[in-house]
Amino acid sequence: MRRLLPLFGSLLLLAACGDKAGDKSSTQSPTPELARTRTVLEFLEDPKAFDETWAKCRNDPGGLGKSSDCVNAGYANERLMMLGRERAIKSLKR
Repeated sequence: MRRLLPLFGSLLLLAACGDKAGDKSSTQSPTPELARTRTVLEFLEDPKAFDETWAKCRNDPGGLGKSSDCVNAGYANERLMMLGRERAIKSLKR
């Protein structure tokens, strides 16, 4: 048991370090307008931005799929499918 504790600590430390260079290559250089995260409401109000982001997220679910924009675009897509654009916007503006 005493031998496993340092091994576990070392593995935890290595996992926390991660390869930051690999993360940058998967996101590529974002355009200034995409640098900040859009909300679900912003995606619903701007169909062009939603379509562009959602297409990128579906094309690269392993790389971009867990990003904030992809998660928000996913929720916007669900609301569009369930409620339609107008009702989805109204439900979020309450």
